[in-house]
Amino acid sequence: MASAPVISRPVDVGAIPATGIERRFTANEAERAALAEAYGLREVRAFSADLVAKAGGRGSIMVDGRVTADIIQDCVVSLEPVRQAIDEPVAVRFAPERAEEAGRSGEIEVDLDAEDPPEPLVGSSIDLGALAEEYFVLAIDPYPRAPGAEIPAESAGEPHEGAESPFAALAALRGKPRDGR
Repeated sequence: MASAPVISRPVDVGAIPATGIERRFTANEAERAALAEAYGLREVRAFSADLVAKAGGRGSIMVDGRVTADIIQDCVVSLEPVRQAIDEPVAVRFAPERAEEAGRSGEIEVDLDAEDPPEPLVGSSIDLGALAEEYFVLAIDPYPRAPGAEIPAESAGEPHEGAESPFAALAALRGKPRDGR
């Protein structure tokens, strides 16, 4: 996994009007190669993002849009190339961290029905490229399979003929003295 984002398209938060600012970008060949290397893919054929950032109340920023990509990765069974088309919606809210949240430690209560809290807005910019990359990575199939690829029976955890069960070996030990006498 990449520690620093491969795609970087920073936007100054102060320059984002309430009406919004649109950013469309496509990864160049070097960025696509770096994405493939960083995330263990055979190839990233295409990567693009179409995002709109809008200023909200209390210093918050809302980012909506889509990330699309076309990737090739290895089948987990046969190592054949597997193509995946990614078309991922993006919807995230950033907000400055409030003073009472900054110093909080200890137990955290989670309400599963509540709206997700905003992402912390750190500094004076938001990196829309890094955000698009994050949504891209989360959309990658972790176990891609080529059509018709099947795991061989001996690898699937099924005992093959003549193999003794480990429980049979334990049962044979039952009744024998522990000290080997």
